[in-house]
Amino acid sequence: MSTEPVASVRLEVVPSAELLSQLPLIYKAPGSLSVTCLPHHGPARTVAASIELAQLGYHTVPHLAARSIASQAELRSFLGQLRDAGISELFLVAGDRRTPAGSYSWSGQLLEDVKAFSPEFSVGIAGYPEGHPVLGTADLTRSLDAKAAMASSMVTQMCFSADAISDYLATLRSSGVELPVWVGVPGPVSIKKLLALGARLGVGRSLKLARGTGLARALWRRGDFLHYDSNRLIREIHERIGHDPLFAGFHVYTFNNLHRLPGMLGSLPVRKPRALPANPAYPATI
Repeated sequence: MSTEPVASVRLEVVPSAELLSQLPLIYKAPGSLSVTCLPHHGPARTVAASIELAQLGYHTVPHLAARSIASQAELRSFLGQLRDAGISELFLVAGDRRTPAGSYSWSGQLLEDVKAFSPEFSVGIAGYPEGHPVLGTADLTRSLDAKAAMASSMVTQMCFSADAISDYLATLRSSGVELPVWVGVPGPVSIKKLLALGARLGVGRSLKLARGTGLARALWRRGDFLHYDSNRLIREIHERIGHDPLFAGFHVYTFNNLHRLPGMLGSLPVRKPRALPANPAYPATI
């Protein structure tokens, strides 16, 4: 019998209008989902979609973005709705909104109030294996120190380097942080889109590593922005940290390119979702 560890997987999805109708055709409940909170959508849309997905039988982890929440009263309302729907896990971020909607400007403030209002929730926080595009190392360390004791898990920013992930887990451990870590990796997505996201997410160094492969160099010479294949990256990460006690599983940033996921997940060392084969009739993005 193989002793190779089998990883868990969680899909990050955007609460688009078509998500609820298309997702069950591609990825079946009780799969695990993380639901984003984008500035132009707002938290109400994330909460509503998360509740509907939970009612379909998915394990749902809604994002709450601090800078998009208008008040403590609004936060209490969201937490009550989620709790009543049986949702027990959250992921808290500062969010990309330029001007805070209320008094919350970073995720630490939000985490404190979530724990004060509804301590029964498990809460995930963000990790940055290659640093943050705005915050320096010292700021990131202070932020992590302030939040780690109240958190239950961590999700890393999307990364393209197995070395960077392995080094980050070692750094966490040496700092006394023992949170389970969901390693953020891209799902099937165009190289063009990855480049557009790279600067904003602060993953430039590992993007250069991904771009440096022979296949990628050939694509760049042709100027052909095809889809990035993350299978090799996931296998490399799994080989490096699959037995690490901090490794919780893979957090797959899908960009809602769900129709390509069954083929990708079917060949990886992860617990297989009960997914139907991809159907060409399904739209490429939902």
